[in-house]
Amino acid sequence: MKAGRRGGGGMPVTAASIRLPGGRASNVLARQFVSTQLGAWKLRDPAGDALILACELVSNAVLHGGGAVAIRLARTGDGLRIEVTDRSPQPPSPRPADVDGGLGLGLVDDLSARWGVVPGRTGKVVWLECRLS
Repeated sequence: MKAGRRGGGGMPVTAASIRLPGGRASNVLARQFVSTQLGAWKLRDPAGDALILACELVSNAVLHGGGAVAIRLARTGDGLRIEVTDRSPQPPSPRPADVDGGLGLGLVDDLSARWGVVPGRTGKVVWLECRLS
């Protein structure tokens, strides 16, 4: 795990990241990582949205990206930015909710303040921002 602190525009940004092996263990490890970091940063996630959203992004990355993934958290003011990197260049595409596995991006859209995709050289980063108390 990497953790760091960068200053920018007078507002400190605290960040941490971890690489996950892929497979079933990734969600458990992601959940532990997010929970530990929120505690270390003394951030509250009363509804559990950050945990739900992080696990959803990791699940999608493992399922559709194949192999290992990385998750990065950045504390920004009153919120949290979650970034998940995988090896697939294919951007996520929403599916109807009644299709098996079709709830994920709808959930991300509903629970996050905003989200998006950044293409990379060897895959992509799916990111979101959520507010915390």
